[in-house]
Amino acid sequence: MKKLFITALIAVAIGTSAFADPNTSAVNSKVLNSFSNEFKGAENISWKITSNFIKASFVYDEKSYDAFYTADGDLIGTSSEFNFAKLPKKAIAAIAQKFPYPPYKLKECIEYTNADGEKNYFISFERSSQLLVLQVSLNGEVSEFQKNQK
Repeated sequence: MKKLFITALIAVAIGTSAFADPNTSAVNSKVLNSFSNEFKGAENISWKITSNFIKASFVYDEKSYDAFYTADGDLIGTSSEFNFAKLPKKAIAAIAQKFPYPPYKLKECIEYTNADGEKNYFISFERSSQLLVLQVSLNGEVSEFQKNQK
């Protein structure tokens, strides 16, 4: 169940960007308090509420982030764009061999940090009418995370 929830979370993080509702009146006070304690000084905050989580998109220390919360105000994790070239060299080599350009086109590379501080990278590629998401661990292990038809 946890993997299914994280899969949905990552898919939404990768698939959405500018559709957040800037109106904070719909966000409950638990989430707002948790967010303001975690990210003091955050700017350009926008919110999106789904049935599974509440997402805050914002700029913090001049970098764009998304933070995901439960309705109870518990932080699920954060994500931000990440430079593909800064992935572990082992991962870059494996990806280049198995998913070469073309036909695979890099769409997005994000760093995801869960509430326990554990980091993973998620890289999405497009190929024809397919979206492929790979998960890369800190030690450079690559696994297929999700494959969807667009």
